[in-house]
Amino acid sequence: MAGYQLRPLRAGDAVDERLEPAEWSLVAAAGDGTVAGWASLRSWTEDDGVHLFLTQGHVRAAHRRRGLGGMLLDASEAAAARLAEQRRLSGTVMLGGNADDGQDDRAALLASRGYARIFTMVWMRRDASPVPPRDLPKGIAVRTATVDDAGDLWRLAQRAWAGRPFVILPSADRLRDWLCRSDRSSFLVAMSGERIAGFVAAHGDEIEDVGVDPDFQRRGLASALLSRVLADLGGPARLRTEGHDPAGARTLYEKLGFRVVTSHHRYRKPLW
Repeated sequence: MAGYQLRPLRAGDAVDERLEPAEWSLVAAAGDGTVAGWASLRSWTEDDGVHLFLTQGHVRAAHRRRGLGGMLLDASEAAAARLAEQRRLSGTVMLGGNADDGQDDRAALLASRGYARIFTMVWMRRDASPVPPRDLPKGIAVRTATVDDAGDLWRLAQRAWAGRPFVILPSADRLRDWLCRSDRSSFLVAMSGERIAGFVAAHGDEIEDVGVDPDFQRRGLASALLSRVLADLGGPARLRTEGHDPAGARTLYEKLGFRVVTSHHRYRKPLW
């Protein structure tokens, strides 16, 4: 495109910090040398074997509606194809892109290039109103998590998320490291005898994760754990979950007073 030069990212370029850990990145320089926009790629393999190249980009307001976003997306897709060939990837390889509520131009660009919206993540918040206590299911006791729980928590997550698409679960070693470094006072585990039946982890005002072993689901365990953590927080809380509600999590959170405040839409299309 006339007036813009695509070049590698240089030290000192004023761009979004998310470019730093990218596998590939470039900037679009305007005629006066200023950065008009940028693009980057990250990739990973999900638990179901799908390899995803996530395209990310931004065009500064003064340079929008000139076709620069499409130019950056084309360059990102070409880079993804080169990386896939270099790595000799096989199986299902996808391109991905994201658009938040209000990013209508980004959503329209992705749709025009053949990306389909496949799912939505939502941020939810609740006010500081009191949380009615929920009784634990019979035979369940609650304690705070320990580092030694890492292996059992990892196996629980494997069971709870088995067969679900778009998932990358952390390794047991990574979970152990996180437990070592985190404040575990708001990380509760529910015990049925010597077995972990479920857990809820919070950090600050954010509910970071909730999980219940499939053998203990539909008994009110998740709501009982959440009510305890919310009571301990004693103020507003927030969390992120799947908007399409495949496992009923969003419905549960709404019953506890959470409301959607913004949505994060995810798009995909086959790389080849």
